Order: sequence, then structure tokens, then C-alpha cells
Amino acid sequence: MIVTTFFRFVDLSQEERQALRERLLELPGLKGLILLAPEGINGMASGTEAEISALRELLDSYPHFEGLEYKNSECPQRPFPKWKVELKDQSILYGDRFRPSGERHRHLTPKEWHALLKSKEPVTVLDTRNRYETRVGTFREAIDPDIDSFTEFSDYLENCDLPKDRTTLIYCTGGIRCEKAILEMEELGFSEVFQLEGGILKYLEEFPDEEFEGECFVFDSRVSVDQHLKPSQRFWLCPHCGDPGDLKLPCQQCGGDAHLCADCASVLPTCSKDCTYHWRRLNARQTCS
Repeated sequence: MIVTTFFRFVDLSQEERQALRERLLELPGLKGLILLAPEGINGMASGTEAEISALRELLDSYPHFEGLEYKNSECPQRPFPKWKVELKDQSILYGDRFRPSGERHRHLTPKEWHALLKSKEPVTVLDTRNRYETRVGTFREAIDPDIDSFTEFSDYLENCDLPKDRTTLIYCTGGIRCEKAILEMEELGFSEVFQLEGGILKYLEEFPDEEFEGECFVFDSRVSVDQHLKPSQRFWLCPHCGDPGDLKLPCQQCGGDAHLCADCASVLPTCSKDCTYHWRRLNARQTCS
């Protein structure tokens, strides 16, 4: 199966979004999620080569999406449970004031980004992703804003003490978050800020096993992809908190494998919510006796 992700900031009227939604929902076989907003499109889809080609042909038929960039990877099975196309106020949730024009804005190609990191020129590398993503993998020596959601990145920027006159490189999974974050950073006085075009996924297409360390979290059942964009063999979603985890321990209730994150492993050594319920009842009875 092919997994493809894409986005574009472009003005879409209510009528255009409604009509496009209906046509997208008619496509056979696909699984994934596409968001349509007044500011543009943001999508993730999986399917056979023919099914993905049909999606691209449909989008290519709209002048709005001519030359749309797709970031592709592979998966043995479909990593999304359903095919959904939703109308939203924003294609990526962030401050209402920050709306990219759709034009290239202070981008570095993966080749330019890689060369700059290799040059040893003094730069600040800033991750714009959430903490459960950065735990899976990040660029070497990147600053982690330690946020739970992208909407918190604005508060981080307003309170951080990063040098605003130094070359600052920002990145995310596929590039969409940086398109908005860079506008706020410029408004706050960051004079030399640049974004990684295509995000981590595009960088790993060209430079696996280089400056990015670990794996890249993705928002589907694969949990993450490795340096060669293959589904992770290391990480699972923790059944208790939903964050990625790489610990495999025997479940204290049923004895099966429990795939857990480090935070939950010490307090909930069970493989599922059902086993947690029975394990807690058993412990409670033993404590009472």
C-alpha cells in the first residue's frame, strides 16, 4: 500500500470545498483523512497505486492544486480505518492571524538544509512538534519546545530566550506547521528564520541515516516510520495514554506482551484497559486482605 500526505494553502470558497468533498468521497478504495478549509487542503491517504493515482488525477484537475507535492511511503496494510473528508475552519489549527499565502516562503530544500547542518555554521535548530513526537526522533541538537499541542507553540515563542538575530531552522513532519509558525516568528522579530521544505519526511527521502536521529512519528497506525520511511518495528501506541512507546514487558494480568511507554510502564504494567481493570481489582482485594 502507498501512503501519501500533502497540503497546500490556497483560498477555497464554501462552494468549492463542498463540491470537492463530494467528489473525493466518491473515490473507491481509499482510506485516510482530508481536511478542507477556507485556507486550503491538508490530507493523508492510503491505497493501491491505482487508487492513489485516481486521487492525484482528481486533485490535478483543479487549478488550485496544480503541482501539488506528495510525500509517499509504503505500508503492508492500510494504516487508516476509514475514508473521511471533513470541512474545517483551518487546515492546521493555529492562530487565526497566521495564514500563509501559498507561495514559497523562506524554504530550504532538504539538500540546502543538510548542507547547512554539515557546514557547522552556528545555527539554532527548533522542532515545532509535540513532545510525544520528539521522543521518537529529532534532528541532532535540535531544541524541543516541550509542548503537548501545536497551539502551545505560540506561547513557547513568546516566552523563549532564543537569539532572534541568529540563523534559526524550524521543521515538522511534513512542513505544514512551519508554514504558520514562521509567520509568527517573523512577527516576533526572528530575522533569519528558515523552514525545511517538505519536513522530516522529505528530508529522509534524500538523507536517511544522516542528521535526523531516531524515527519520525506519523499520525496513523504505523506510529512512526524509520530512516527509510518503512513502518516502525520499534514503536507502538501505549494502550493507556496513547503516546508512542518502545518497551515490551509481560502483562501482569494475562502474561501476554504489553507494549508500553516509559511513563506508564512503572504504574500500569498491563497490555490493555481490560487487563488494567482486572489487575487493579485483584490488587485491591489483596490489599484489603
